Amino acid sequence: MSALGPRTAFLLVDLQNDFLERPGVVPPADALCARVAVLLAAARRRSMPIAHVQTLTRADGSDAMPHWRRLGRSACVEGTRGALPPPALTPADGELVVRKRFFSPFADPRLDPWLRERQVGRLLVAGVYLHGCVRAAVLDAYERGYEVAVVDDAVGTTEPLHAEITRAYLAERAATFVRTDAVLAELEPAATAAAAAARLPAAVIAGAPRPAAPDRACVLYRNPCRSTEVLAEVPLGDAPEIAAAAAAGAAGQDAWARTDPSARADFLERWADDLAAQRDRLTDLVVREVGKPRRAAAEEVGRAAAHARVAAELVRASADPSRIAPGVVARQRPIGVVGLITPWNNPLAIPVGKIAPALGFGNAVVLKPAPEASATALALLEGLQRVGLPAGLANAVLGDGTTARALCREPRIAAIAVTGSIATGRVVAGLCALAMKPLQAELGGNNAAIVLGDADLERTAHDLARAAFAFAGQRCTAIRRIVVEASVAARFTGLITDAVAALVNGEPDDPATEVGPLISSEKRARVIAAIEDAVANGARVLVGGGVPPALAHGAWLTPALLSAVEPHSRIAQDETFAPVAVILPARDLDEALAIANGVPHGLVMSVHTQDERLRARVRDAAEAGILQLAAGPLAVHPRAPFSGWKASGLGPPEHGIWDAAFYARTQAVYTDEPC
Repeated sequence: MSALGPRTAFLLVDLQNDFLERPGVVPPADALCARVAVLLAAARRRSMPIAHVQTLTRADGSDAMPHWRRLGRSACVEGTRGALPPPALTPADGELVVRKRFFSPFADPRLDPWLRERQVGRLLVAGVYLHGCVRAAVLDAYERGYEVAVVDDAVGTTEPLHAEITRAYLAERAATFVRTDAVLAELEPAATAAAAAARLPAAVIAGAPRPAAPDRACVLYRNPCRSTEVLAEVPLGDAPEIAAAAAAGAAGQDAWARTDPSARADFLERWADDLAAQRDRLTDLVVREVGKPRRAAAEEVGRAAAHARVAAELVRASADPSRIAPGVVARQRPIGVVGLITPWNNPLAIPVGKIAPALGFGNAVVLKPAPEASATALALLEGLQRVGLPAGLANAVLGDGTTARALCREPRIAAIAVTGSIATGRVVAGLCALAMKPLQAELGGNNAAIVLGDADLERTAHDLARAAFAFAGQRCTAIRRIVVEASVAARFTGLITDAVAALVNGEPDDPATEVGPLISSEKRARVIAAIEDAVANGARVLVGGGVPPALAHGAWLTPALLSAVEPHSRIAQDETFAPVAVILPARDLDEALAIANGVPHGLVMSVHTQDERLRARVRDAAEAGILQLAAGPLAVHPRAPFSGWKASGLGPPEHGIWDAAFYARTQAVYTDEPC
């Protein structure tokens, strides 16, 4: 990116509540606005010219776009909250507010003269939507001779596939795409450098770490328990590094595929043994890196080793071709090089659950971990080398969403497996659709527990408090909505309120800790804002939702339990991925099922009743890939299918025998064997 200077202006496009609150905005509106707010503050400190572009319409709709009138749509009406930006993005004195009806900000005749009067030659663009008004702003600026840089992780869309096509189109013609961290590093290099810590390699390719160039954009990852402490400087990998990693995988994959399956299974068993032997070291790493309570971190190491062992069993069992009929056999062939995109909340078990079957069936892998879990990912690659995996078969490129998109676009990546949010899944699915690549996506879970009148209420309250708030609710399987039969709602609410209040918040290294911190102070701020929005819309906080005074040095939030919540409200419909749960009363089981099923997600549902007939009704009606009928905590078995329904998953389930459906291709072979 060329140096930023006084000739650069910051253009914010359509960052208004009505646009930001539309369903399906990616990245999520709170994260998008948080990035833009940081950029806006830095731009103001540099005294950059700043223009706020806003779509505004009259109350009678007479000047709305024709397709809005045709669809009966009303948005951004002057004088309404929907027309305003979020408070953090409110224009300041001296900043231009551009009004438009259609798509391009240059339709306002004031914008171009205002920029030229300030001798602006370059525009830095953020906002919504990339596929529409941002695109129009870029093309019209390009036509007028401006250099344009789009802040890639600070533009949103409701149409991920359209946005990816737009991104490629603009990058070839009219704009460069830069990251927030790269912009901040150039705007305020001294501030960025002052916070720097240990710099991780940008990638590990064929067993060799690849240091990032000094000017490479990085994420400064902070300790969840000590917000002022920077744990690592994580370089943001780019397309050339992805290409190099894919090439290394392709170079060794063919020979690995020809290796006897029993040898590949032996390797996976050695890896499982090594993971178990490294239990204490890996537990310490997970506790420090993501703030997971020690007991949960130690359990995750064991689960990771179990995934490797189950994959070894599967490879042995699948080694021989299946005889379909005389003269017909079915055999399994590897896919090639598989791209893996993994989150930070289970930094061991999720990557191992993908890497093990991928390697076991003869593939190579390129791993793109979440920035927050980079050190743990590098430790996994060290373990693979330690137990003798041939160089090039497992590679990693660190980075963010832009890196993940480069992984999806790389031609030598034959398939993608991703675990993340629904928003992430929509973007990845769009890219895979463009390239016709197989996809396995395990996405979010806004999970429900149904509590019926005959349940053991005291035990259920104890169990659900932990199911909702363990590891600060940062699990895709966490219970977030508790649907309670009205006849016992008052009593149960009292019991679970007491159970939640009794949960132990503390340092993750303390064996007594149950909750631990959120992943970052920024995440905590967004969760608090979501709680405040719910309260403003009528919800009541029964317990929690504040910062524990003794733990203010990190990202802790006391578990928040809310009541008086409407099932269709944002706090009930959105996956907070945080220590937040809501109580939703229901007249009977039919209404409880309608509420439980009434979200886009479909990962986990549990029912708490002693009546087998009612359990059977839930079993037949639940729209979830994982259903818990038994009491006690949910323990995901390494041989069981892990599958999200509806928007919670795409492609075949993960784990056990179901891994063969994704990491291997089935080939029918017809021979001359007599019938």
